[in-house]
Amino acid sequence: MHFNYVIKAADIFVVYYIIYRLILLIKGTKAMQVVWGVFVLALITFSAKALDLKATFWLLQKFWFAGVFLLIVVFQQEIRNALANIGTNPLGRIFIPQEYLFISELTGALRTASAEKIGMLVALEQDMGLKDIIDTGVSINGEVSKELLLTIFHNNTILHDGAVVIANNRVVAAACQLPLTEQKELSKILGMRHRSAIGLSEITDAIIVVVSEETGMVSLARNGKLQQRPNIDDLEKTLFDLYKSKIEKTLLRRGQRK
Repeated sequence: MHFNYVIKAADIFVVYYIIYRLILLIKGTKAMQVVWGVFVLALITFSAKALDLKATFWLLQKFWFAGVFLLIVVFQQEIRNALANIGTNPLGRIFIPQEYLFISELTGALRTASAEKIGMLVALEQDMGLKDIIDTGVSINGEVSKELLLTIFHNNTILHDGAVVIANNRVVAAACQLPLTEQKELSKILGMRHRSAIGLSEITDAIIVVVSEETGMVSLARNGKLQQRPNIDDLEKTLFDLYKSKIEKTLLRRGQRK
């Protein structure tokens, strides 16, 4: 008997958690507005039945029958994307708040850059601000996208030298100058990008990713250490894990504001 209660409690918790994460995912999008509209109509439907408003209840019943198909048509692209994510990403990834999905755009750019041996140097601002670094570059203030990052680092662009800084989930600047590490024991095969990545990670809590122009190897610098990450999928998971605490802090602040 006690075990049945545990199963029921777990069932309720899973349903609550999924609904909670889905609400966080669609918050601020047009889908959220539709969800609120559906909620209001459901409330009206329940009230009509409770008050025995037969004509109103009959009309709303017809709406619910047609409304399901209408929602599928309106949000067919969103549904397709969600199903694709289920097939290609870990389930937990689907419930990441949208403002952190820039990581997928970044790793998409890293895949292409690695395959085509396009040199890249990207610094992800964390708790410590990178204003001094940002001020050395060219202001961008654009949404993070695979196309933007690859365009910036293409050899024919004037911004490909230096680093891109991503802060507040946006590309805030390009062609930024990073401090070089003074570590003497580093391999001589490491170029300026790698030494700059390590140098910034020594004095800030930033996460820096590097793509070698010579080999296409992807590396991650953090806390003064450089790790080669040849598997982009593993790197993407690492970045999501590193942002996990930041995500939880964001959700906590949202809850406190409410």
